[in-house]
Amino acid sequence: MPRPVWLVALTAFLLMLGLGVLFPVLPYFTRSLGLSDVQAGVLMSAYPGVGVLVSPLWGRFSEQRGRKLVILIGLLGFAASFALFGLGDTFPELVGARVLGGLFAAAAMPAIFAYMADVTEPENRSRAMGLLGAALALGVSFGPLMGGVLGSINLRLPYFTSAVVGLLTAVAVLFFLPESLTPDLRVEAARHRAKLRAQGLTTRRIAAGLMAFLAYSFLTSTGRLGVDTTLGFLVADRLDGTPYDVGVLIFSMGMIAVLVQGMIISRLARRYSDYRLLLAGTLLMVVALAGIALTRTWIGIVASGLLLSVGFSLLAPTFSAQLSRMAEGIQGEAQGLNNSAQSLSRVFGPILFVSMYSWLGTWTPYLLASFLCLLALMIAAARLDPERSLVEAATGDGPVSRR
Repeated sequence: MPRPVWLVALTAFLLMLGLGVLFPVLPYFTRSLGLSDVQAGVLMSAYPGVGVLVSPLWGRFSEQRGRKLVILIGLLGFAASFALFGLGDTFPELVGARVLGGLFAAAAMPAIFAYMADVTEPENRSRAMGLLGAALALGVSFGPLMGGVLGSINLRLPYFTSAVVGLLTAVAVLFFLPESLTPDLRVEAARHRAKLRAQGLTTRRIAAGLMAFLAYSFLTSTGRLGVDTTLGFLVADRLDGTPYDVGVLIFSMGMIAVLVQGMIISRLARRYSDYRLLLAGTLLMVVALAGIALTRTWIGIVASGLLLSVGFSLLAPTFSAQLSRMAEGIQGEAQGLNNSAQSLSRVFGPILFVSMYSWLGTWTPYLLASFLCLLALMIAAARLDPERSLVEAATGDGPVSRR
């Protein structure tokens, strides 16, 4: 793997480390302020609610101005939003902090994925995306653990820590991460975009061509949110657990994801296609989410959670590799659209699942999440095995070189 691949993976790890503190602490933090569980769901949704609107714009901006600048903007917005969230005392203040984060922090993740596509060739992309997925999983693992430990000291401390992590990461990106879109590549990409526009390959047509991918991404992201947004409540109510218990459980799930994406998937990719691994991972998610709905013990929840982590770890990097190949030459637009699809899931998912949890029963969010992943599996089986990129289909040419 080229050196920039490792640097951007480290950036993704630090970003998710800061973001991961939210999940184990938020239920206890909001309840300490007298807010309802549904209001906690609104806070989870506010951040991606703005992101779904601005992510395509950030994706296009990264194609024009470079990935590094967009990653920097995202990290600085992330740091500011978490600092303000830690200072908040009222529901409007907390919502405002989350909206600010969604407006600017939404820039970072699509730029990171587009950066990874820039610096790797298509035949090595599943390995690179696996490394990126492992970095994200590490961040998601240690973030909740850090949040659980710091939250046991003070419920506001994790949010201030996230702000510091975001700021330090921005400094590291500024000085050590090279720009993936060099001046020559920007000229080439601009010429390529002009050709695409002449062929009628607008953002709307790109979205239409990627609709099956975006639907799959939306459904699997929403299904995963069934766990991410309610696990803290579930551990507190069904198992009488603490923020530390939630952090340890999410940490364990994340370490399984690191093992799968960092070591196992590269070996599996030599024997099986990305498409087959994606189908297997989606099926495991269907089974694991149903298991969480049915179990009432620590052992059952831990086993189902670990199985869920294996499934998501199989589908996430293979889906990213499939999408990047389908969108060769239009990575910024495609990753921005994909981030919007995932942000859209994070808009409706938290409110939907937390409301179901509070009003319909603790098992209902996971059963719905399992059904959504089953729909995603059906879409994947029918539509997600691309043979030709959108650019090749529109122009009759090969894709633009990204290296």
